[in-house]
Amino acid sequence: MTYFQYVFIIMTFLICGCIAKEYNVFCQYDLGSYYYKGRGQFFEWHLDSRLCTHLVLGSGVGVDGKTGKMRITDKILLLEKDKLSSVKTMKWDSIRKVMFTIGGWEEDSSSFSRMVSSPKKRDNFYSSILEFMFKWGFDGVQIDWRYPTLLGGHPEDRQNFVILLEELGLIFRKNQLILMVAVLGRTNKRILESYNIPEIVKNSDFVHLMLHDEQDPYRLRLAYNAPLVGYEDSVTDSIMHWKRNGGAPEKLILGIPLFVRSFTMDRNQSTVGSACKGPGRPTKLSHRPGFMTYNEWCVQQSKWSRKFDQLAKVPYATRGDQWVSYENPRSIWAKMHLLQKHKLGGAMAWTIDVDDFRGRCGEQHGLLRVIFSALGDKNALTTEKPTTEASGLCPHDGFSRDGWDCRLYHECRDGERIYYECLEGQYFDESQVMCRPAAEVKCDENFVIWRPGMPVYNSDNMPLNLKIVE
Repeated sequence: MTYFQYVFIIMTFLICGCIAKEYNVFCQYDLGSYYYKGRGQFFEWHLDSRLCTHLVLGSGVGVDGKTGKMRITDKILLLEKDKLSSVKTMKWDSIRKVMFTIGGWEEDSSSFSRMVSSPKKRDNFYSSILEFMFKWGFDGVQIDWRYPTLLGGHPEDRQNFVILLEELGLIFRKNQLILMVAVLGRTNKRILESYNIPEIVKNSDFVHLMLHDEQDPYRLRLAYNAPLVGYEDSVTDSIMHWKRNGGAPEKLILGIPLFVRSFTMDRNQSTVGSACKGPGRPTKLSHRPGFMTYNEWCVQQSKWSRKFDQLAKVPYATRGDQWVSYENPRSIWAKMHLLQKHKLGGAMAWTIDVDDFRGRCGEQHGLLRVIFSALGDKNALTTEKPTTEASGLCPHDGFSRDGWDCRLYHECRDGERIYYECLEGQYFDESQVMCRPAAEVKCDENFVIWRPGMPVYNSDNMPLNLKIVE
């Protein structure tokens, strides 16, 4: 079944009124994607504001364990690059609230542990958060502590975290602010001991259930990001456990990992659960072991052997000694159906900057679009956003080389793009319409340059090969 057939089914449910509940679509925007290379960079103008009800900014904000105060950990990105000044302009179309994240996978757990253990440090934390929110115009915060009691934490973290949420929740309610908590939704004993589920749900407005874990590739076993059912730590088990113990399903927000998790196979063992050598190789765009953006993977997916696990309801793929777990429209729709069945509060797209936001493999924001089509306002997508795709993506039939990477090329046929990739050490030669040794092919940077002070592009007229030069 194609992506468009899935969207048609979803929209049929919406139109007939079968989905009466109002859901939230949280869109996590990792500001750290600024450091991705070339076409992997995501900027504010790439955002389609019709596809989110809440925007959650991530990266660059943590906790000072000595004082307890919130601190900016990436001043270059947030202040010098002026990423925070655009917050107030992001509330348009479907976006009702803009939030920010404290913590994340790069933040040291011990910093949170030291902060929550001291009443004075907690007070410093609260006051610094409010000052930051009022200064920049945020409507809420997501606390992403990975993880209480673990990775440098202490057993007392479990109860101290509840105290933090009780006190912060009271302050936020008085100021009409949103308090969200991100938790690892896996149901193994070690993780569950970190969380007092009834109290976390009670004292939060929303609980973001994350199923993915950055440590997976280092456990030396092939693992899915978020299997629906049938495997340890499945989405179904997570929802059932948090729903049963939390008692407020409308507060639970199901995280949907849009990135691609990569592993290096051991002796070509490709069955999930098999031993592996560790994370997959870093890519040219994101430069992170075990991690690939969906937008960089989808353009090369025809080169991979792709399969779909009928039990777990998730796809996976292999190429050489590389193995990846990812989401596609089919797997996302299965999760949306489960979410609706259990009457959860909505979904978190994690993260929108790794999606196919340029529309290189189909519609722009292809995976996020599936989520919003299932959960969002049925009127939001009735008027199509103006686009220059017809002229920008396929101005004429034939083969063309990618403007960013000379190994990549595509064929335009009747207004549709088909993507290809040359082998390592080769570039696509447009004059001969074939891949040839890189040393024999001229590879110029074919960019449209933009510098501060020049006229600003928007999402409707931005060139696909735009390069920012500061």
